Amino acid sequence: MLYTAILVSMLLAIQIVPSLESVGDYSLDYRYCLSNCLQKSCSDVSPIRATLPWHLHVFLWTCSDDCRYTCMHEVTTEDVKLGRPIRQFYGKWPFVRLLGIQEPASVLFSVLNLVTHLHSFSKFHQNAPGDYPFLWIVRLCPLIASNTWVWSVVFHSRDTRWTERLDYFSGTLLVVYMMILQFVRITGPSARPWQYIYATIILLLYCTHIGYLSLVHFDYGYNMAVNVVAGGFCTAVWSIWCIKNYRERRYLWKCMVSVVCNSLFILLELLDFPPFLWTFDAHSLWHMSTIPLPYLWYGFLLDDALFGRVKTLKAI
Repeated sequence: MLYTAILVSMLLAIQIVPSLESVGDYSLDYRYCLSNCLQKSCSDVSPIRATLPWHLHVFLWTCSDDCRYTCMHEVTTEDVKLGRPIRQFYGKWPFVRLLGIQEPASVLFSVLNLVTHLHSFSKFHQNAPGDYPFLWIVRLCPLIASNTWVWSVVFHSRDTRWTERLDYFSGTLLVVYMMILQFVRITGPSARPWQYIYATIILLLYCTHIGYLSLVHFDYGYNMAVNVVAGGFCTAVWSIWCIKNYRERRYLWKCMVSVVCNSLFILLELLDFPPFLWTFDAHSLWHMSTIPLPYLWYGFLLDDALFGRVKTLKAI
């Protein structure tokens, strides 16, 4: 049942492909509004919006960007008034920005994910024995996770070509790291040469992946498929290993719950709906749902480190 759910979530998530073009930004009413705004407010003759508020300058908003935002909400207000369906613009729902931040809820929840990662790792770092054989690779976890959540904050604050790519590439790097950590932990310290070979292969595949997206074609569907399949593979392998070793290591429930929830929470993305209060959409709720999971994950790693120490002391 578990693996069926994981497989279904993988297949469904592949269908979640953002688009650069949406019904809203191709509609005649939006185009008319945008054309008028650009002509009246952003032309050399009448630069009404030339002086934008400081907080918009901080997030690199331009006059034309501000026109797009204004027209998006003018069209959306009219849609709501006439009872028409809410439209997406440039692949996104119409969010209300906060001090220049495009998606404030996703930014807030990304920050909280960053905080819980760092806080839960600090607890692990304070209590884990120094001779834990996997300490060297676990120490990389908060660095890579922090990189992921920092770029998530940047991207959701201001969606541009480069912030989007850095957010996506950082997310994939975290998945790649988890695949390497998984192999290192399951194969054990004695398999170090094989671990280096495996890590090299995975990192080369990652470099090929981002090279294709950067230099050939930025394919949203392909990128999503790679991440979902890799994440689903990790979840299945961790689950099998946890089930096989649960009798001896009762703490493995933390690992299993953490990785399974990470995979299943992506189903929130399927509930793609206009943002509640023009702030909370399905994507932000996905980020919200992952906030407590680092406590389970680092709790598993700490119990694993302490279990090895207790086992060694008993043997002595």
